[in-house]
Amino acid sequence: MSADNELASLLSNAWCGDAVASGVCSEHATAWALRGAMSSPRQLSGAAQALDLAQWQDPRVGWGVVLPDRDGLGDADKAVAADAPAAIRRLIAARGNAPVFRYRPEIAKDGRLQRYYPHRGPASLRLSGTRGTVGDAAVPRYLLIVGSPEQIPWRFQYRLQTDAYVGRLDLDEAGLERYVDALLNDWPGHQRDVDAPLLWAVDHGHPDITFLMRKTIAETLFKAFDADGFHPLLLTGAQGRLEDFYAGLKQRQPAFVLSSSHGATFPLHDLIQLKAQLGAMLDVDHALLDIGALLRAWNPTGAIWYAHACCSAGADRPSTFQGLVDEQSSLGRMLAAVAGIGPCTAPLPRALLGSERPLAAFVGHVEPTFDWTLRDPDTGQRMTDALIVDTLYTALHSAQRPPIGLAMDGYYDAVAGLLLDHIEAIEAFNNHEHDAETRARKAKLLAMDRLAMVVLGDPTVRLPV
Repeated sequence: MSADNELASLLSNAWCGDAVASGVCSEHATAWALRGAMSSPRQLSGAAQALDLAQWQDPRVGWGVVLPDRDGLGDADKAVAADAPAAIRRLIAARGNAPVFRYRPEIAKDGRLQRYYPHRGPASLRLSGTRGTVGDAAVPRYLLIVGSPEQIPWRFQYRLQTDAYVGRLDLDEAGLERYVDALLNDWPGHQRDVDAPLLWAVDHGHPDITFLMRKTIAETLFKAFDADGFHPLLLTGAQGRLEDFYAGLKQRQPAFVLSSSHGATFPLHDLIQLKAQLGAMLDVDHALLDIGALLRAWNPTGAIWYAHACCSAGADRPSTFQGLVDEQSSLGRMLAAVAGIGPCTAPLPRALLGSERPLAAFVGHVEPTFDWTLRDPDTGQRMTDALIVDTLYTALHSAQRPPIGLAMDGYYDAVAGLLLDHIEAIEAFNNHEHDAETRARKAKLLAMDRLAMVVLGDPTVRLPV
């Protein structure tokens, strides 16, 4: 297939019940590509680099909470999170009466947070200002969003994570109690084995996107682990069935799990059922992951899971990719159906993080991921090393064991360059340069795909030493 044809069509890792979602770029793809993307990420100063950014307890680094703002509540109560669930108030107190920030839609457009105080009027703060927890205008580097994507949108999380180390908890009160108890007590009852990472890669064969995912994600990470003294297990091929996955988790009790598969985006005609199984992994026989069976087989306490699957973290409305592909293609219809259920967190991470034995963190995508982000359609270059090698291996599994939020930070660094490419492509389009709209489309898709990878759980959790 020629590069022009590659850049006119998209494969996703979404399974719609009878086929993979794919699509040809629509007549509106140029308009989609030329719409503005997110603002550029931060550039850390040399002085900030000298800090040990893994030490969130350092007041120059800091940790804080982001809650939805609420009218009708006094500023003093907002300042101490009086309206927050009891578990979050306990966590704030245990972390030195950590600062509380609020999401307000009218200022979020500029990447700002609202902060209230008992001794003065409220302030609207940018993350690029004073960092840490010292002073009324300081914003910590670690931020925990507490609330659903309906209350605090995914797009605001995308924006925050370009300037801070961000996680989200979208759990009911019972789930929050269990998660916070485990977090504050260092995951009691854990059986995490950091030397025994488990990788599960479903592969339906070329040209299915799972073949590319296995080669560029699972095998790449397995080789990195295997070459450096770890004892990884890669389950793929005939071992791409759920029973093999459950058995591997039960036997090894890994501290780190990677899964690579299609994510469930069906049935498109039944939004209730679609939401109930959104993003769930499908095995080589297209059997759907069973959360109950998973939790009976595995003690996830304190583990970190990266799931490369469509909608593994959740869904959004409108879709970030609305207008990119033909509305009548399987991909176009899938995007419309998933957007129809509204912004939400996927069931699997909610169940794991809020379970009796809570997972520490879940890393996944909101909406689908695409083949362009795995392999450059122009050059064929593999595009996953920044995520797989630099982030999930070199950073997360380093001897220092950095928090998940800090480990993920390097992955978002490339967004600045991609958005600059997007801006330059728009300028080129306005100057009627050849292939400018193709460049704009690719740069925007790659940037938004990176931003849509999110951390669910507290951003300070880390692998055990």
